[in-house]
Amino acid sequence: MKLRIACIAAALLTAGATRAQPRGQAPVPAQRTFTLKNGLRVTLIHTGTARKAVVSLVLETGEIDEPAFGPGLASLTADMLLQGTVARSAQQIATEAASLGTKIAVRAGPVTTTISGEVETTRIPRFLSLIADLVRHPLLDTAGFGRVRRHAMTALDSTLHNPADLARQQWRAIIFPDGPFGHPYAFAATLGMLQLGHVRNVYDDNYSASRAHLYVSGVFVDAAAEKSVREIYSDWKAGAPPKPRVIRAVAVHELVTLDQPGADRSVTWIGLPTIDPADHDFASLEVADMLLAGDDSSRVAIDLASIEGVPPHGSSTIWQRHSATYWVDVLDVRTANTGAALGALIGQLSALKKVAPPEAEVVRARARVIAAFEARNNSRDGMVALVEFMDEHSIGDGWRTGYAKRVMAVTREDVRAAVAAYLDPSHMAIAIVGDRALIEPQLAKLRPLVP
Repeated sequence: MKLRIACIAAALLTAGATRAQPRGQAPVPAQRTFTLKNGLRVTLIHTGTARKAVVSLVLETGEIDEPAFGPGLASLTADMLLQGTVARSAQQIATEAASLGTKIAVRAGPVTTTISGEVETTRIPRFLSLIADLVRHPLLDTAGFGRVRRHAMTALDSTLHNPADLARQQWRAIIFPDGPFGHPYAFAATLGMLQLGHVRNVYDDNYSASRAHLYVSGVFVDAAAEKSVREIYSDWKAGAPPKPRVIRAVAVHELVTLDQPGADRSVTWIGLPTIDPADHDFASLEVADMLLAGDDSSRVAIDLASIEGVPPHGSSTIWQRHSATYWVDVLDVRTANTGAALGALIGQLSALKKVAPPEAEVVRARARVIAAFEARNNSRDGMVALVEFMDEHSIGDGWRTGYAKRVMAVTREDVRAAVAAYLDPSHMAIAIVGDRALIEPQLAKLRPLVP
């Protein structure tokens, strides 16, 4: 299981000033949000003790805004920000960031595009000014576009030769048949047809103050940070606010195999759409996930270690996007063990549907979920991710302050019920990349649970 945003120290972050906590608990970081007249939202989070801060500008645009003909366009547009501005060349951008003791990270994700870096407190104003130049005055020239597209082609070639990435591509296409999340990777032909004009259209439509949220997380003087933000960003064009966008995953009991004759390993993605973090059963689902396949001591991990003779590759995760949350387990095994590995997972799911797990397993799983929850408590960028996550899911204070309590309240029967309700293998989509001739006879023994 990857550390998930929902497992950040959510219960430890509340609005208002830091105040004393009961013994054994960390102090609550202060958080304040305000909005400029142009629509830019700003959240200041006071956390940690080192005189540093993460500055992160998050734009409400990403893969979700890509046209059907243009997967990869969001990333191309984001990457163009580092290729130069009207006032700075690409080299000057990198040099100035280095002089501030940081490196600018730019990433287009499923629903947002983020420009961020970590700097010493005294350098916050200069870094704010630098990233403002990137998003407000990008050069968007032909030479830069050529460099960005060539780099994307190289990265794509590597991705499409990776069985794990191919399995993800195949599986996501099943549960997101009609939306951009169903094609997480571009193709060479697609990248080849995209032009600089497409990038400029994305920029003009989506890069503006009313679609942006600026976060500053760390140790800084609140009034000074606000003053800098207002001076630098108040005259940024407001632009059009984002339109409501909902992309829902579809539960499909379907098997797709991508043949790789002679492959000595196979990668299987198996899972289905599930409930969002705001659902009252979500804590039970997270505990069930941890107990089932969430880490190296989970049931499925122990089974796979026995089958493979070595620690397992792959893990389960809950991918959390508003109205498009899914649960998936990734099985990376030797080709000869494909059926056994898939059978082990299905067997554990079927068993947990019928019989509640022992209390000791539930206690361990709850502790692991809460440990992951607390691991990010002192992380400046973790706090930014948390607030961004809660904003996306419209989750209020009751969710974040009561998170640990809800996890601790999960019972043996709650785990069984969560598996029965939300992790039924007869509703799961399966994508396998490997030697089909060797894999198919193994799958025949698992039908009808394998379609």
